[in-house]
Amino acid sequence: MGQVVPGNFSNQIHDFNPGVAPSGLFWTIRVPDDSVEVDLDDARASIKLSDVEVRDFFSIPNFLTGGPSVPANVSFHILWSGVKQRVHLHDNQKQFDAQLIVNTATMAWSARTQDFKFKSDPANTSTTIFAAIGHERNGVFFS
Repeated sequence: MGQVVPGNFSNQIHDFNPGVAPSGLFWTIRVPDDSVEVDLDDARASIKLSDVEVRDFFSIPNFLTGGPSVPANVSFHILWSGVKQRVHLHDNQKQFDAQLIVNTATMAWSARTQDFKFKSDPANTSTTIFAAIGHERNGVFFS
C-alpha cells in the first residue's frame, strides 16, 4: 500500500470506522472500562479491544458523503510506557490544564470484512513518532 498524502485519498481502499452517532459525534465509540488500564504513577496505559463491530467505508470521502459500506470488525492492543518527558500545560483563559507523560506506544491491529483480512506486524515492531498519556481538565471540569 502506498503512503497516504493529506487531502489525497486516491490510494485509500479501506476506512474502518463506527459511523456517526445520533448526537452527530463520529469516529468515536465508548470503550468498556475493563478494556482500559491506566497507571500514571508507573507511566503505563493500555487499551485492548477485540472484534469491535464497525463498517468499512473504503475511503474517508465515501464515508463523509454517505456512500456505501460493508460490515467489518477490528481488534487492537495499544500499550503506552516509559517516560521521555513530563509536561504540564495550563491556560486559565482557555480553561485547560493537563499533566502529560510523553512516552512510547506500541500497537498491534487487525481488521476483517467478509472478503478482506488485515493483520499488522507485531506490536514490538512499532515505531513511535509521538505518544503521551496523562490527566486533563477543561471546560466545566477545569475548576
